[in-house]
Amino acid sequence: MKPLILHVKQPIHEHTIYLDKDGVLNTAFYRANKLSSPRRMKEVQIKKDLKDILEFSKKKFNLVIISNQPDITRGLIGEEFLRKNIDEISKYLPIDQALFCQHTKNLECSCRKPKTGLIKEYRRLFPNNHKRELFVGDQISDKKCAFKLNIPFIKVENSLSLYNNINDSLKKLAN
Repeated sequence: MKPLILHVKQPIHEHTIYLDKDGVLNTAFYRANKLSSPRRMKEVQIKKDLKDILEFSKKKFNLVIISNQPDITRGLIGEEFLRKNIDEISKYLPIDQALFCQHTKNLECSCRKPKTGLIKEYRRLFPNNHKRELFVGDQISDKKCAFKLNIPFIKVENSLSLYNNINDSLKKLAN
């Protein structure tokens, strides 16, 4: 089982920031009392503070989306929707690549976070672009994935909010 890889543009920097999509770049929300990803473009609400990530990334970081998207396997979303979602995010951030685990938990793949397959695949595809890494996520699975690969992690505290409030954490890393 392989991840879905959407090549947006060639990474050019030595360093990479991995970004979870739902809860970090666009809001997550509750559907049937369960945290959920958008399934239609009208549900996509881009976070209001992506400028913090943009300013930090100007220090020569590639921006790579690393996201679990089991709704692909469930038949609820498709590649076209994800491309449109990335296009919308790219209006605010220069996304380089997007790697998605499209598998549900029960499929036992190697790419579903907290497993490290998505990042390892990025590293395999772009061996010169991960000298320094950072992971920004909102779930414990994101943190565990980063920890397993010894990548510094910034946790977004509220997946449902339009604001991430990660500016102070990014400033500390910039120094």
